[in-house]
Amino acid sequence: MTQSLMSPSVLRKDVSLRSSIHYQGRKAARAKSEQRRRLILEAALRIVAREGIRGVKHRAVAREAGVPLASTTYYFKDISELITDAFMLFAENSQRKFELFYGELHNCISKYDLDAVQTDRAMRRSLAEELIELGVRYVHAQVRFRRDELLSEKAFLLESLRDESLKMLARKYRAVWQAGLVDLLRSLKTPSPEMDAEIIMGTVANLVYNGLLYDGEIQEDILRSIWSRMIYLLMNI
Repeated sequence: MTQSLMSPSVLRKDVSLRSSIHYQGRKAARAKSEQRRRLILEAALRIVAREGIRGVKHRAVAREAGVPLASTTYYFKDISELITDAFMLFAENSQRKFELFYGELHNCISKYDLDAVQTDRAMRRSLAEELIELGVRYVHAQVRFRRDELLSEKAFLLESLRDESLKMLARKYRAVWQAGLVDLLRSLKTPSPEMDAEIIMGTVANLVYNGLLYDGEIQEDILRSIWSRMIYLLMNI
């Protein structure tokens, strides 16, 4: 019988980002007000991607959002609160991407009998090749189509090292990625799922960084070789 990697909800409740997302700025009472507040936060995210955290200023955000300066100071008492809520919006958007990504992993793995995979080398290799292909596509998609989001992510995570108000969310953000990988690796019965997840996360972070550094240019053969070596080692092929 085919084993399911995860339930349709994909992520366990204890590692969902939702419980850690708490907006600090003034709450919007009407739909139009909420729309304006979101416009401001989305503008802040664009500035973070373009200029980094230090580029987030009330006047700059208001100009980017196309709203009066008074709107940013109405919803957010200071820059720290605006930056924190922008990270909250980023995390909220990321939760949906986590679910889509792990849903794709689920669809890939659910086609296999994972007990049989342990004893059938040909089946194990077939699954490994699918995971390698998925990994290659993932890195390509990140550096080609999510450049601004990745730049925002790196800016927020770096800022969390300095800002205690961001640190807990940054830790949870990382924990969600890790927990999904640990679930996957446990289902594949790798030798040490927690440490193996760290290897994958570190490798992917480096591949994505290099992709951004070279403006989305990735050598396909090298990328595939790295994924192949990593997956083969983890799956004992």
